Amino acid sequence: MADKKTWQRVLFIGDSLTRGYDVPYGKGWVELLQAHFEKNITANGGSKPMLVNAGVDGATLQAIYNNLERALHEASYDAVVIMGGTNDILHGRNAEDCYFSLMRSVHHIQKAGSDVIIGLAPQIDCDLDGDDAVLVDYNERLRTYCEEQGLLYIDFYKKIAEADYRGEILYAGDVHPNELGYHYMYEAARDVLKSGFGGM
Repeated sequence: MADKKTWQRVLFIGDSLTRGYDVPYGKGWVELLQAHFEKNITANGGSKPMLVNAGVDGATLQAIYNNLERALHEASYDAVVIMGGTNDILHGRNAEDCYFSLMRSVHHIQKAGSDVIIGLAPQIDCDLDGDDAVLVDYNERLRTYCEEQGLLYIDFYKKIAEADYRGEILYAGDVHPNELGYHYMYEAARDVLKSGFGGM
């Protein structure tokens, strides 16, 4: 789990699912988190937190590692939320390869002294190629690692799948959520990350 320090600077790094593709700025889950924590923390006399969205459309796990390395060289962060792998899976990589690729980034974050929070990517909708089964395997490996190491993780897959099962329309395409889908992602992230922001 995250230690007892309160986060002031948090980096969010990943692909288009982190960036907030397909919705207006401010409707992505990271921007919704920024608005939520900024409002609640400043209302209680705290200083405004900085949430930096470094999601890049189309980024593979290698690109995410490169972006992470650059971001941590340029600035320090109390915590880093990392999610990726969907683009790799869509290009045919298996769960094991994706897992070890993400672990490279996780270890880099830990070496920098930041708390690590891993995002479990949401399901691949309308999947005809079996990619979602690979994503499930990959996410399960990440979940097991987090539970064994005592790391925080955000289960976006479960949150979106539950709403999808209820018949809610959550996707703007096969991979990217619509505004409602991103709102559910925000809720999942908020509930996990609030401990690092003093429980706000």
